[in-house]
Amino acid sequence: MKNNHLKQGFTLIELIVSTAIFIVVLVITMGSLLSSSNQSKKSSALRSAMDNVNFAMENMSRNIRIGTDYVCVTSSVSLPAPSNVDCLTSGSGGGALVFTPTGRGSTPRDTAYARSIRSDSTYALQRCTTSGGCIDMVAPEVNVEVLKFFVSGSDTTDTTSPSVYIIMKGTVTIKNVPTSFAIQTLAAQRSSE
Repeated sequence: MKNNHLKQGFTLIELIVSTAIFIVVLVITMGSLLSSSNQSKKSSALRSAMDNVNFAMENMSRNIRIGTDYVCVTSSVSLPAPSNVDCLTSGSGGGALVFTPTGRGSTPRDTAYARSIRSDSTYALQRCTTSGGCIDMVAPEVNVEVLKFFVSGSDTTDTTSPSVYIIMKGTVTIKNVPTSFAIQTLAAQRSSE
């Protein structure tokens, strides 16, 4: 006679315990994978929005560098602006900048950069022209809370090269999580010679 005791398999309790452990490990692993995936999507969206902000600042400074006739605007923007105005000494700067871009048949002081309120009570950076109206330069997730221009050397009698110091601060909101940013740059007018 053979020993039947050696031919036994796993008991029902052993199978239930091993299945439960496998399910717990699987749930934990899937949770961490989903969390990692969501974090990656948020990070990618934030990076895209910040790239948009950096591109807007670079586009602004490039156009200002090759432009002329800077006007620092401390009240409402009207195009074309009447005359060159510095606002470096005021301390608070101007909320908008009007200038003459190079080329494209521009009329004097017909382009402006300013902050504008949206319908959802956030603020956008806009580029306005007399012929094309105003367009947003930043994504809807970007709220430009502070936009300041400090202009120096805009008067034709000044001995310094015209320049514009720009400060932009705000938040980027991705999935209801705001992230603050602050960018500043100096755009000096290129020599016309």
